[in-house]
Amino acid sequence: MKWSHSLLVLGLLPFVKSQAIEVAPGDFEPLPAGANALLIYYQHADRSDLYQNGHKVSDNAKLSTDIGILRYIHAIGLSENLSWEPQLLLPFVQMNASGDVGFLGDSRGIGDPIITAPLKWTLPTANKDVFALAPYLFFPVGSYDKNDALNLGENRWRATLQAAYIHHFSEQWALDTVAEASWVSANNDFGSTGAKLEENTRYEYQTSLRYKWTPNTTFAVGGGYIAGAATTVEGVDQHDGVATSYGRLTVTHFIEPSLQIQAQIGKDIEVEQGFKEGARLNLRILKVF
Repeated sequence: MKWSHSLLVLGLLPFVKSQAIEVAPGDFEPLPAGANALLIYYQHADRSDLYQNGHKVSDNAKLSTDIGILRYIHAIGLSENLSWEPQLLLPFVQMNASGDVGFLGDSRGIGDPIITAPLKWTLPTANKDVFALAPYLFFPVGSYDKNDALNLGENRWRATLQAAYIHHFSEQWALDTVAEASWVSANNDFGSTGAKLEENTRYEYQTSLRYKWTPNTTFAVGGGYIAGAATTVEGVDQHDGVATSYGRLTVTHFIEPSLQIQAQIGKDIEVEQGFKEGARLNLRILKVF
C-alpha cells in the first residue's frame, strides 16, 4: 500500500495543532488570583520544502496554514504561592496546498478543542522563579474525513503534559524552559480504507530568553526541538519519526495594564520529515478582566 503522501501530511498535523499550546515567552507567569483572561491568536505559516528521512524531496510543495484560536483562562488562587488556571482553547484552521502537493486540495473548519488546567508555583527564590505543570486534553471532534488528505481534526484523543520553569535572573531578564510529552490514541479510520494508524510518543523542548526593555515592552529570542511521533499503519512501521528544530523572535507590549499585544516571527531551522516552515507570523491579543 502507498501511504507516503497521506503520512507526510499527517505528520504535519500534530505539529500544526501543537501551535495551540506552543508556549510564548512569559506564558507561565501566574495571573492574579480571581482574574479572567481572553486571548485571540492568529498564525500564518508558509511552507514549500518537503523532506523525507532528512532529504529534500521537493522545493515546490507549497502548504500554507491560517490558524485562529480563541482561549479563555480563569485563575484560582489555591494558596499564597500556588495558582490553578483552568482554560479552554478553540482552534479554527484553514489549509491550502499548491505546487507539487496541489492534489491535497484545501481544507477549512474547526480543529480539535483543548482543555487544560496548569498548576503554577511561585518559588521562594531571590527573584520569585516559577515552576508549572500543565496537562492538556484534545477532544477528537474537529473536522475529519478519512477520504480527505488534509484534515483539521485528528480523529483520535491526544494528551499532552508540559513541565515549565521560569528563572528570573533579575527584574529585566528571565529564561523560560518548557519540556513536554504528547500521547495519542489510535485512529481507526485512517485513509480511504479506514486503516488503523498508531503513533509513538512525541516530545518537544522550548526555551526563550526575555528582556524587559521598558515596564510595558518585552523582547524575547528562543526556539525549540520536536522529536518522536513515528507512526505505524496496520502494524507496519512507516519510519517517519520527526526531528524538527525552529527559532522564534517575539515582542510583547502592554497598551494598558489589562491589554497586551504580542507579535512573533519564526521559521524551521532543520527538518527530518514533512514540510519545513519557511516563514511564520504569530499575533496575539490578551485582555485580563
